[in-house]
Amino acid sequence: MNTILLWIFLGAVLFDLLIGEPPSKIHPVVWMGKIVATLEKHKPENYQKLWGAIIVITTAAPFVIAGFLIQTNNPFDITGIIGILASIYLLKSTFSIKMLLGESKKMEEELRGGDIDSARSKLPTFVSRNPEGFDEEKISSAVIESTSESYLDTILSPLFYFTLFGLPGALAYKAVSTIDSMIGYMEPPYRNLGHVPAKLDDILNYIPARISALMIILAATTQRPIEALNCARQEHNKTPSPNSGWPMAAAAGALRVRLEKPGVYTINPTATSPQPEQIAQTVKLVRAASMILIALVTTVLYLTPTTSAWHGLLSILISD
Repeated sequence: MNTILLWIFLGAVLFDLLIGEPPSKIHPVVWMGKIVATLEKHKPENYQKLWGAIIVITTAAPFVIAGFLIQTNNPFDITGIIGILASIYLLKSTFSIKMLLGESKKMEEELRGGDIDSARSKLPTFVSRNPEGFDEEKISSAVIESTSESYLDTILSPLFYFTLFGLPGALAYKAVSTIDSMIGYMEPPYRNLGHVPAKLDDILNYIPARISALMIILAATTQRPIEALNCARQEHNKTPSPNSGWPMAAAAGALRVRLEKPGVYTINPTATSPQPEQIAQTVKLVRAASMILIALVTTVLYLTPTTSAWHGLLSILISD
């Protein structure tokens, strides 16, 4: 049994579900964002693709190194205990179940209460689109899209890389994801600067995206798992991203709704437009998928005898 990683994982899950997000002043992801913003301000006129790669390395390296160092301590002395507590805190910062579902639920409540203007004003925090003129159906669609897609990059992917590579893996993924969300756009002025982080984010999410669809399908047992499976298979390629379409299409099939980003894509086009109650159903679906994921990661860590092959090798080299 991988005792240390299991303690860290379960501690981070409890932290997230019971406490939620730490204050922004001491939030590691906020620190990542500040590094990215500082480096972006000093970008050169030329060689911006190279500068984008430097941003990735410079942002990820200190967190990955810190993650490895605090994870290799003896858990039975005071230094090791502090390391485990620090690891719990850092791992929790890489994923967020409580905040994601809570914010989605707030949008559903505002729409149900008829406060469309307020919901419209908050929509840019969910999706990168202009919400002007959006009605209840378009806002509901955007929130469902964002919630299902965020299950991939806000919950599943960090825990996927934690399971494979421990805390350094989760932190490395989160650094790339944070950079991608800030500068990883394929249009000016970020076309060149964001090229490396955007491509790297696509690569890192390739396998987790397919797993996210499977988790949503498994979570849809009380809804429409077969429709979720068929929709994921047939509609996942509708989005510009090679990955985000998988969880969104699975959710669209499970909920039997049409998801649309005007002028860009329409997923499950023959279904009806979503209503606020479908946001609540999405929250339940993603919560169930998250619980399945937690159970799966717990089982894998319980059955895994060592941290990982690469981690063991590095430990031997350092000890020598």
